[in-house]
Amino acid sequence: MDACLRCQAENKESRSGKQDCVVVWGECNHSFHYCCMSLWVKQNNRCPLCQQEWSIQRMGK
Repeated sequence: MDACLRCQAENKESRSGKQDCVVVWGECNHSFHYCCMSLWVKQNNRCPLCQQEWSIQRMGK
């Protein structure tokens, strides 16, 4: 993953600076930081790019 498509950050450090944030890929194959998407899906359970219902396909670094 080059950059989180939601926050545009290239590093995987969480905003609090504590630990690496895991990358998640949705069923639509768009990838985001898990910490970014966990906040996003509380208000909108759709991919920020394609609006497909968000469901995690895989997780990794």
